[in-house]
Amino acid sequence: MKSFEIKPVGYVSNEFNDPADRHGMKQKPSTITINDEYREALLNIGDCEYLDIVFWFHKSDNSRLTGKIPSGAERGVFASRSPKRPNLIGVTTVKLLEYSENKLVVTGLDAINNTPVIDIKCCDTSLFASESELNAVHSSILRSDPRIEIRNNIAAGNTESLLVKAGQLHGHFCPGLAMGVMAAAFAMKELGADSDGMENLLAITETNNCFSDGVQFVTGCSFGNNSLIFRDLGKTAFTLTRRDGNGIRICSRHESGERVHEAFPEFRKFYQSVVIEQNRSAELVSQYTRVALQRAFGTLTIPFEKLFTVSRVKAEIPAYALIHESVVCGICNESVMKSRTTQNGDSFTCFACGGKEYGILDGSGIHF
Repeated sequence: MKSFEIKPVGYVSNEFNDPADRHGMKQKPSTITINDEYREALLNIGDCEYLDIVFWFHKSDNSRLTGKIPSGAERGVFASRSPKRPNLIGVTTVKLLEYSENKLVVTGLDAINNTPVIDIKCCDTSLFASESELNAVHSSILRSDPRIEIRNNIAAGNTESLLVKAGQLHGHFCPGLAMGVMAAAFAMKELGADSDGMENLLAITETNNCFSDGVQFVTGCSFGNNSLIFRDLGKTAFTLTRRDGNGIRICSRHESGERVHEAFPEFRKFYQSVVIEQNRSAELVSQYTRVALQRAFGTLTIPFEKLFTVSRVKAEIPAYALIHESVVCGICNESVMKSRTTQNGDSFTCFACGGKEYGILDGSGIHF
């Protein structure tokens, strides 16, 4: 049988020299010091809140194929977490508390002092998530009512869960997204509203930054279902209204940015480097992501009234979106809305092929 060589990548330091109190060990912090030759492998580890630590039971001197678990039941070693194994390997999921240079401070580790660590992996919960999403009953409910989870979280005031889901749309977590979630959840609850994606509930946003993605996710009003209206005013504000025009406008206070900064001062320097100066070194981006995460979820804890003003408004409501006929461009042979073409007899030319100006929405707003 082929043998394998395993080299420690680091060692555990804690107050436990005896493995008797496994549960007590998991509650206390441990420090894992990574050997210098493996420091590079820690790049961006701060992005992983939970880690799987693989270690060697260096004080376990023999193995057993069966034994008793804490309940007293007899089990095979492969059906237990016994340290007396054919290969003396242990695996525990831990929470990363701090990371500095080559040291990781974690909780949840049931390894004693001086335990050799042989590998570290970012925790993978994709199987659990997949099983949850494929649950037949849950899937059936979501098919008939796709916004039920969002609606329940709004009703419960659970903005943290809303922000987690909004991050899947936005791609990262930041204070702007958090403020969009807060504002939208407040407006939805205040109006007692929900979206069916049929233009009966409208969100009028005054900015095209991160804030608007929080609004889109929570309200269900999007560009795709024609329920999101963009007014290029450059204000962190939006109005939620029904078709009668009676709505609620929420606008960030001019001092809100400073209040968030005071609560999380570390964020600004990384924002300046990574976002403003476009310094995208892996280490800086990792640090920026870490502090942005803290600041995003921390923003949710700031009292709503310290960040926003709220007013009742009468909004100007557009007609329902038209259903445009599609035609084929005579040059590129692609299908296009007839309203976005020029016509010459029975022939149509799309704006792109015809060199005609058309509106563009990008980070600068709407322009031609």
